[in-house]
Amino acid sequence: MRRVWVLLVALLLIPAAVPRAAAGPPAGEAVGRPEPFLSAMEGGNTVEAKIREAAPRADGFRHIDTPATIRRLQQMHATMYTFGIWDKATDWDDLRLEFAPAAARAGIDVMVYLVPPSECFLNSARHLDGRCSRPFDTDYVRWATELGKLSLAYPNIKSWGIDDFLVGANSTLFTKEYLGQVRAAMNAVNPHLKWYVTLYSWDITPATADKIKGALDGVIFPYTGYVNNSIDPTWLEPRLDSSLDVLRPAGLSLVLLVYTGRFLDGMIHPDERYVADVMRRATPYLKDGRLDGVIAYGAPVRTDLQQPSWDYWGHSGNGRLSLSVGNFTSTVDGSYAAASQQMVVSGNGPRSITFKHRDPDVGGLRGYQFKQVLVDDQVVWQADVEEDPKETWLTTTVDLTAALQGKTSAKVTFRLFDQRGVGWWPLDWSIDDVTGHGVVVRNGGFEQNRDWDLTRNYPTMQPYIDIYSIDRPARIFNAIGTAYARYQGRPYKPVQGPRGDAVRIGPDNRAMYGNGRLAFTVPNGPIPANTCATATQQVRVKQGQPRYEISFWHADPEQARFGEIFKQLRIDGQLIWSRDAGDYWPWFYLNGSDHQGGIDVTDFVRGKPSVSIQFGICTKQAVTSPGMVVNFDHLEGINLDIHNAGFENRSAWSLSANSPLQADIAIAR
Repeated sequence: MRRVWVLLVALLLIPAAVPRAAAGPPAGEAVGRPEPFLSAMEGGNTVEAKIREAAPRADGFRHIDTPATIRRLQQMHATMYTFGIWDKATDWDDLRLEFAPAAARAGIDVMVYLVPPSECFLNSARHLDGRCSRPFDTDYVRWATELGKLSLAYPNIKSWGIDDFLVGANSTLFTKEYLGQVRAAMNAVNPHLKWYVTLYSWDITPATADKIKGALDGVIFPYTGYVNNSIDPTWLEPRLDSSLDVLRPAGLSLVLLVYTGRFLDGMIHPDERYVADVMRRATPYLKDGRLDGVIAYGAPVRTDLQQPSWDYWGHSGNGRLSLSVGNFTSTVDGSYAAASQQMVVSGNGPRSITFKHRDPDVGGLRGYQFKQVLVDDQVVWQADVEEDPKETWLTTTVDLTAALQGKTSAKVTFRLFDQRGVGWWPLDWSIDDVTGHGVVVRNGGFEQNRDWDLTRNYPTMQPYIDIYSIDRPARIFNAIGTAYARYQGRPYKPVQGPRGDAVRIGPDNRAMYGNGRLAFTVPNGPIPANTCATATQQVRVKQGQPRYEISFWHADPEQARFGEIFKQLRIDGQLIWSRDAGDYWPWFYLNGSDHQGGIDVTDFVRGKPSVSIQFGICTKQAVTSPGMVVNFDHLEGINLDIHNAGFENRSAWSLSANSPLQADIAIAR
């Protein structure tokens, strides 16, 4: 699910909805309606989105592992699978030749999910060719015809949908007239097939409803809290109610999409607490027919995988306090997110609290966002977020002696305070290891979701106790499965995730998986143009194959400093991939480019016994950098014999760096 940033201004002008009692369906509306579907769906930008076969087939693609996927859906008690056609050119054949008939035998329905023009990245050069809904690309009249035919062959194919319907320039194609042509093509084959499009909360207006009514059956609504987060369930009911108020008069139904895997514009990943709460809140809407169904987007069907090591943002233990402002969101003067605790004052003499904290900012505009400590709502310490070193854990002791004078207890608060409102300034302030001298602190390591009162005065500010779990994919899978089984009145047997005993979780482990990563360090200070750091390996090529691919993941903490430092991949010295280190999602590992994933390198390796593969970073111009580390991890090759692809030891790679850059295989100890 993707956004276009030009929508930001319109989004921020949306008035805050006021939660109200959920209205039931009109009398008799639910009578005779089909049972709501309970679906799982891979996520286009989530980790390990589909279960694919371990080895490539003769065509050089790793196909969808249909038997394994079916087993997982059955374990989850999903009644439907939302099958995305986007990632690989083989997805359509995998659906029609293998998955659809297997799902029919298993009693599982299918929704086919396509992407709009904004997510179709075709290129005649194979190494630049990106994802799209192949083979019919953006010809939705043809898609309607072919999906209609497939649904007649396999009646368990119940519906299809199109992602991000009105994002960017998509609406120039999706006119009312064109929608009518698509519907007519579908009706000519199977008028009973349902058709949905994805609309965000700001898209669901009377004008949009009038545009799509008569052609569409309904709308898929992705829930993202008030805006751009996947940790706040409290806006679900008002968002659903306001959507239903618009859609039902137009005869359109509603499907809820819940982010159960990562959401690119959210600062913090959804966890099992959030998923369980959203599913619980959605249940009444499913039971009385106000929802056609629910889709668990990014459902972690790969429960054997660990939660990425990178996703740990604490200082010690598993938990931390996060006070954040989301990506592509605004605040107003005086906005805050806070965590408070009524603390007992003990003993005599000096009193203080000591805590660890870190934030991702330095060197920007001052006077906007502040880190604060308050006692009984009075500020006793504060620091501008721009003052401290970037991404560095600091220890701060705040003297509370005067503030606690004569008191036996007091409310102590950590607060992220926007003294001046911002239009777009994402921030995640982490706090951990809070201890007291002369004051009793409970759950100072934030290892449990308790003891702290989390508050905010503006909905784009997010206070959260973020607790890392190495088996989070399995925990989220179980939260979905429990909700789906409970709805159907069936027992649920939890699945087990990895223990991860060998993974050393801590602030120094910035790997994607395991303990190791390829790390390129960019220090503070001026750096000349054309300064590079690289890691190179001579890789054996499996001869006589039709296709070769490299897949890799990369991450760094830089955001929006464009044109300075570039991440690169070269084969035999030829540049085949380059990406600006300044991007909009510095808190995630990304797979290649946003809409590409694995890169087809056939034209660079076919016929060669081996090739030189080189990952690196280079400056394109002289820059003064605030310092950062660029990471690569989790490499995979199709018909390429890459050694030490997870960087769990120091073998196979030859490292080189022009001063002052550094190259290292960093392994957490």
